[in-house]
Parts: sequence; C-alpha cells; structure tokens
Amino acid sequence: MNKRFFLLALVALATLASSAASAAESPKEIVVASGNSSVPNTYISKGTHMGTEPDIWAVIAQKTGLKVDFVTGEFNTLFGYLDSGRAETVGNTITINQKRIEKYNFSEPYAYIPEKLVVQEERTDLKRLKDISGLRCGYSSGSNGGNLFKQIAEKEGIEVELVVFDSSDLLNEAFRQKKVDVMIFAGSEAAFKIKNGFLKARTVEENIAIGEKAYPFRKGDEKSEALRQLVTKTIQEMKADGSLKAIYEKWFGEDYSQPPAGYVSPWQLQ
Repeated sequence: MNKRFFLLALVALATLASSAASAAESPKEIVVASGNSSVPNTYISKGTHMGTEPDIWAVIAQKTGLKVDFVTGEFNTLFGYLDSGRAETVGNTITINQKRIEKYNFSEPYAYIPEKLVVQEERTDLKRLKDISGLRCGYSSGSNGGNLFKQIAEKEGIEVELVVFDSSDLLNEAFRQKKVDVMIFAGSEAAFKIKNGFLKARTVEENIAIGEKAYPFRKGDEKSEALRQLVTKTIQEMKADGSLKAIYEKWFGEDYSQPPAGYVSPWQLQ
C-alpha cells in the first residue's frame, strides 16, 4: 500500500514539475513589426498607433496574457525586423504567397479579403483584369502588389509597366498626381480609403484573388513556433466568440474573419 502511494506521489510530482517547466517556458511577450502608414490596418495618428492590427493584438494580449510591443516603420522595413530577430512576427495584414510560405511558418489566417485593382475614378472603362493592358501599375516595395501584377499579366496575356515605390505614401501620392494608373489594395482597405476621402478612385469589378491574411513566424525557432501556436489558438477563439468579427465590423462595416462560401485555400498550413 505504502509502495503504491509512493509511486503515485512520484507520478504526481513529475506531472507538476513538467507543468511548471512548461509554464516557465511558455512565451510571455511578443514584438510585432507593424506599419506606420497603412490606413486603416496599422498607422500612427497624432502619436497613437491605430487600426485593425492594434485592435486584434489588444484582444490577443487580453486572452493570452502576452505583453505585446510594437515596432513600427514603412512596409519595406517590416520583414527586416522579423528576419533579424528584432521582432517575432509582422502585423500588417500580410498576404500569404508562395515566396513567403517557403520562408516562414504562418498562423491561422485571420482575414480573407479580395484583392482589388484600384484605378482613377474617371476610368469607368476598366472593368476586367485584362483591361489594364499597357497601363502604369504601381506598388510599394516589399508588398505583394508586384507579384500580383505579374500574375495578372501572365494569366491574361497582357503587358503592364511596373513602377515600384519606397512607401505606400509615395505610391498614393503618385496615384493622386496620375503618374500611376493602377494600384492593388485589399478590397477592405480600398473601400475604406475611397469612402473616407483618402483616395479619389474606384475599384475594378473583377477580383484578383482572395488574400488570406496571417502572421508570419521564423522557421526553425522554438520561441517563434511556440508563439505561432499560441497566436493560432487565440485567432481560432476570436473567430468562435465573434471578437474578430467585431473588429472588422467596427472598421469596415462587414466581416472578413471567415472565408467566402465555396472558397478553397491553396495553402497547406501547419
């Protein structure tokens, strides 16, 4: 009897020790690289970090107890923070694509947003993807825009002139001055900017694709993997309890937290 009790006590102590070690090793904080001018996703206004990303991370912090710190900059600097280890992920409504998925492990997608062509408001003749043949197509350095323009040109059998800019602000200004004919935005961002007067523009009716937005984490890094799993679990909870939907409805008036009916993801995520 005493021997059995002793063995049970050893098992209990081992379990407690394992749990304590696991708790000690679980992540306590995360640094998120995020844009400073990507309205309305992540931007600085009068010294305050605003947008969908800060709202999402506020809920993640509340649910997990993680201390969330942001480092902000232009889009083309954000993956540099991740690659150098100065940040654990990028929070900038990042679209999963083949090049990125080969380099990073992604969280559960937290948004499914149609990618749209944005053109000058008077260009009502542009209705299909193929209609941009021969036009000047601008995108910001490091974004998925250049990749999407190339895909459109190949798929539609057309030629376009690609122009890259160091920041989204410079791209938007070139568009305002009509030095660029076409840009690519997530449909939600385009609708927000047009509705709120940031851009005098319209979107082309035909969608480019559905952009799955997720958080990238470094491969081969134990801390990054632990954070990725924790963030994925929390995103799933936010989808289930409606807190993610509430953020999108606050900013856009509609929900982007669930995939469109019939949508089949091309990505095999862990």
